[in-house]
This record gives sequence, C-alpha cells and structure tokens, in this order.
Amino acid sequence: MEVQPFKGFSMASGLMKGADTAVRDCMNVKKGESVLILTDYEMDPEIPLALMEAVKKVTKDVEIVSMRPLSRNGEEPDEDIAKLMKSPDVLLVPTTKSLTHTKARRDAKKACVRVATMPGIVRFSLEEGGLTADYGKVRKLCLRMRNAIYRGEEFRITTKKGTDLRMAFGDHIWDIDDGIYHNPGDFGNLPAGEVDTAPNEGTADGIIVFDTMDCYEKGIRMTVEDGFAVEIEGSKRLEEEVERLGKKVRNIAELGIGTNPQAKIIGNVLEDEKVYETVHVAIGNNVSFGGKCDVPFHIDGIILKPTLEVDGKAIIKGGKWLV
Repeated sequence: MEVQPFKGFSMASGLMKGADTAVRDCMNVKKGESVLILTDYEMDPEIPLALMEAVKKVTKDVEIVSMRPLSRNGEEPDEDIAKLMKSPDVLLVPTTKSLTHTKARRDAKKACVRVATMPGIVRFSLEEGGLTADYGKVRKLCLRMRNAIYRGEEFRITTKKGTDLRMAFGDHIWDIDDGIYHNPGDFGNLPAGEVDTAPNEGTADGIIVFDTMDCYEKGIRMTVEDGFAVEIEGSKRLEEEVERLGKKVRNIAELGIGTNPQAKIIGNVLEDEKVYETVHVAIGNNVSFGGKCDVPFHIDGIILKPTLEVDGKAIIKGGKWLV
C-alpha cells in the first residue's frame, strides 16, 4: 500500500462543482467525520484532490491513499486495502477499475461505512455531467420508476437496432441508486441515478445489441440463452476476456434504468449508465443484488431508445417514459 504524491492541481480546473455536490449533497460529510479517498496510480490525480479540497471545507480528517491499479472491474483489492476500506466514516473510491461488485466493498458497507464508488470517473462528470445534477430530482425519478416496476415479473426490452431480450424478476430487491448516502452503511455510485436489480438466474433469453459498452467496441451483439451470453459478436477483446474467465462471467447480472437528466453519453460507463431514458444490462457478478454469481468481473452495456415492457405493459417506449 502506498500513498501516491499528486501534482499540478488547480482550483480553477472546474472540478469543484461536482466535488462539492458529492461531499455535501450526496455523502453529507459532517464536521469531525473521517473520510478516506481511495484511488489508484492511473486515475486523473486532480479528481481525488478536488474531492479532498471539498472535504476539507467540512472536516480536517481526510486522507488520500493510492493503490496499484486493478486489472479489471470486480477484481478484489489487496488485503491491506480491503481492511483500510472498513476504517473511515465515509469512503470515496475514484479508481480506474470498479470495486463496486467486490467483497471488500460489501465488507465496508457491513462495517457501517458510507461508500461511494466512482469507477472510471472522468472530469466531465464533475464539471458538467452526472455529478452536477440536482439529486433531489434524481431521487424523485428513481422512486417514480421503482414504484412502477418493482412488482413486475416478466420484462421485455426491444429496440429498432435488434435488441429483443426477455427476463424474469422477483427474486432480488430493486435498488434505488439515487446518490443520497447519508446513513451508516449507505452505498452507491457517483455519479448516481439508476434503478437496478438482477434478473432471476437462468431466465434471460434473446438478443442484446449494445450502443456502447465502456472501453469495448460499439454495437456489441450478444445472444442470450438460459441466463448466459452464449455468443458475443463485435468485440474480439471482450470475447477473449470472457472466454479466459469462464462461463460464470457470461451471467446476465443486472438490468438498470437510468434516472439522471444531467448525465450524458460520453463513452464512459459510469456516466453513460445513469443517462435518463436509457437502460443497461450487465454480465458477470450479481452478488451485490443478492445473486449467487460471485466472479471477479462486471461490465454494463448501454441501450439507447429502448422500449421496456413489464408484464405486457409498456413502461418506456423508444426511450420515453410512460410513467
């Protein structure tokens, strides 16, 4: 474990708008609380430093720890880092790879730490994107969508580009990731803005055509049978990575519905998946939703202008909410 020195930070960088929102509105950091900012050597150093400057306006007990970059989303950090994650009152995690779906993050939550993961966060999100949103409005949209769908059992997603995916729900609780993490053990992403859960294992069938999938190519097509992506087309890199990690990584792990009107499609999954009027589907780890697929991998793909039917009723049509 090492503390990485940072240089070149400028308060005129424009990052403080999103940093202040994260610290004040989202995490509700209080005077006297301890805050740990966990980052890595490949993250833009001005982002954790902006967060630290925002924290210092409230409490002096703040430190930045920089770890070795992880190789993929969902990989567990070193044991000493996992232990450290359980120590503060508030944990902010701007890292290049995601710790969201890790045991270390879940253990921090169990230790009553308020946690916000920010995997792959970029400057845009803090300057003018999803982290500059009015999170009171984001919460209202989350609740509106959750209330419309949480009792649904049979879901179907279709698009003009060829997506036609059916899934069953009900085994796992719908999560409201509204960006308001004020209580001990609260957790979510920042930027936030989605309603999400895991489908019942083994129930997903059909075709998914993703518009964007983070660092992978656009237009990836997956054939899904009995809950697994049995064929992946359009990204040799993703095919090889999934093949190397084994069948469980092919698990259809999540359906999420974006609820952040300030978020924009920029080719960054943390920002993209929060965009209002989109949906996203993930493969890999679903333990965070109460599922049983515990693998060191989780990646979301974004679907634009979707039609979402719940028990035969259209809830979203061509991207437009009908609730």
